Amino acid sequence: MPAITDSPPTRISAFRGPQTTIDTMRELCLGARGERSMLVRGAVEYCTRGLQPKDYLSEILAVRNFVGEKVKYANDPIALELVKDPQRLVEEISRHGVAVGDCDDAALLISTMARQLGREAEFVTVGFGAPNNFSHVFSRVKEPKSGRWIVVDTVAGTREATMLARVTTWRAWKID
Repeated sequence: MPAITDSPPTRISAFRGPQTTIDTMRELCLGARGERSMLVRGAVEYCTRGLQPKDYLSEILAVRNFVGEKVKYANDPIALELVKDPQRLVEEISRHGVAVGDCDDAALLISTMARQLGREAEFVTVGFGAPNNFSHVFSRVKEPKSGRWIVVDTVAGTREATMLARVTTWRAWKID
């Protein structure tokens, strides 16, 4: 992994609902410390280096596996929304071998890395109870050969299908 420098502070604000969090995630994904970051690009190249050219599904799965192994899940503080930009997560991984974040941090890193591979990605918010009561976010990435959306949720891990079966409300959010 490339050498690292100290990160600016994480975005911290009062939790105001999914729209505000998604807006922050979009901004960070598209920014200089997101899809335009060469440090994040280094992580993308690191985790896809051994793949065959144009094996797009394997690229998506390599990103999923990298984030799943390197981002340890931890809840945000009560009533606060912390969103770490993708470069900060890669810096933490470089420094400590693992970063710590919640579902929005993992989804943001996955979507950013997928976009750096030229893949279309979206954020998906879901809820497991009352309609329009969202409690979780993950990424989905479009595999270009088949045109299918691949759910990429490192928080659910190998239980993605079980999680999806419990969803009662959902919304996909375009990044740009």
